[in-house]
Amino acid sequence: MKKNMMFCLLSLLIAMGAEAQEVRNVVYTTGINELQYTRKESKPTAGEVIGEVLSALITGETTQDMDKYVDAVQAAVVKGISQARRIKAIDGQLTPEEKEQPHTWYVDGTIGSISATSKVDTWEDKDKKKHSRTVYKGLVSVTLHFKDAHTDEVLFSPSFSVNASDLSWVESASGAVSNAINSLPWRITNYLNAKLPLSANIIEGARDKKDKQKEVYIDLGSAEGGFKGLHFDVFTVKTVAGREAKKKIGRLKVTDVEGDDISLCKVQSGGRDIKAAIDAGEQLLIITTD
Repeated sequence: MKKNMMFCLLSLLIAMGAEAQEVRNVVYTTGINELQYTRKESKPTAGEVIGEVLSALITGETTQDMDKYVDAVQAAVVKGISQARRIKAIDGQLTPEEKEQPHTWYVDGTIGSISATSKVDTWEDKDKKKHSRTVYKGLVSVTLHFKDAHTDEVLFSPSFSVNASDLSWVESASGAVSNAINSLPWRITNYLNAKLPLSANIIEGARDKKDKQKEVYIDLGSAEGGFKGLHFDVFTVKTVAGREAKKKIGRLKVTDVEGDDISLCKVQSGGRDIKAAIDAGEQLLIITTD
């Protein structure tokens, strides 16, 4: 009986390992629904008016809503998600057929604000003449909910905000808001690439010098989104009490993608530890850092 149980457990672990290998760097088909934006149509209270007046007197800044840019914010979100390496984005709801496929998500969420803050900038020229102009900075904020298309479970809910401290003052409200919106896609893309990194393995040492590894081959190429200049952290991997333990020992940079599933990398740091691990036959896992 115990032997049968052990055999079943071993079979399950092998199956789980095969499944994990099969879905390495899986790409998630993701439908992007329309984001909700509630326009501020109610009249401000007396306290809100007083607060806004005091803020303007203290800082010299006032803020106006820019509702007409809702579609532009939606487009920026679609662009940001579409550029993520492990996302196949669909602008709109998933079809019933798409929902039935494995590894499918959808995104909904809210636009928190779209506004422009203005202030009067004054200065004196060399003749002591005073000049002034009104300048603007934009503000855009969104919260996204990534959900499992099969269960509607919320998987993660990042918020992104481009505010005045991130931007320079410009001479029009429209230009200020456009600057804020244009900064949104790369923030979303960077977040998703960090949330869903690419992983691979060092499969062979390519070039070494004395006791340091200079170049290695990895089992990731063009088929999984490898490209020249991609960076990886290098980890040794071992199992402790049934749990995977990783220790960072170095860093790589892809110098040449040589096929669908192979690339040459330069060892940027940790050459001595990487060579020792390769010589010892240890498993070396690599995970993207950008």
